[in-house]
Amino acid sequence: MIDLYKILGIKRTAPHKDIHKAYRKKAKSAHPDAGGSVEAFNQLVVAYSVLSDEDRRAHYDKTGEVELAQPDNLDGGAIEIIAEKLGLIIHAEQDLASLDIGALIEKAIRDDIAARKASVAHQQRAGERLARLRARAKRKEEGEGDLVGRVLDWHEVAIQGQIKKNEGIIGHLERALVILEDYSFTDETATEPSEEVVEALNDILVSLDELAAILNTSPSRAEAMPKEAEPTAFG
Repeated sequence: MIDLYKILGIKRTAPHKDIHKAYRKKAKSAHPDAGGSVEAFNQLVVAYSVLSDEDRRAHYDKTGEVELAQPDNLDGGAIEIIAEKLGLIIHAEQDLASLDIGALIEKAIRDDIAARKASVAHQQRAGERLARLRARAKRKEEGEGDLVGRVLDWHEVAIQGQIKKNEGIIGHLERALVILEDYSFTDETATEPSEEVVEALNDILVSLDELAAILNTSPSRAEAMPKEAEPTAFG
């Protein structure tokens, strides 16, 4: 069983402010850009999202189960995905002005969708191989119980479980993309050049073009220098 309190390094009686403080402290070192792993950081995000929610924390304390968004709650799952991606950016220690945040989040989500779809396709092919293997597996003698059949049943359940899980997450990821379409992360505080500045720059460019034209059409330095008088028959 995953210990969310241990992940955050806090006591089970820790108040909300300590949970938030522990998360911010751990996130700095757990972030992939700081040398941490994506898996460890994702666990940290899950621990914080569960323990910072009173209802989900109470459920976890009572059952030990991590109550994630239900498959039919697309918005809930999508928000958790967006929270995870934004968390990576928030703790990246990079200048936000140099980042195209919207594009980064969209690419990360689309890459995840592609990976999940590839996993679904892989599991579906595994299911097809399992079906062919099941048709070939026959017990040589009659007897009670089919141990190999039970093993194959277990594999089938595992395969179908992975397919269902990934298809559910794909739905959350696609919903996250739809939600993000309504948001912009551009820096509206950045000032654009005034009309006067733009006009002055255009004048400078025109002057440079005129100067370049003059230099290109004027005689070369050698041609412009006066030539010495050539000797005549009179010396």
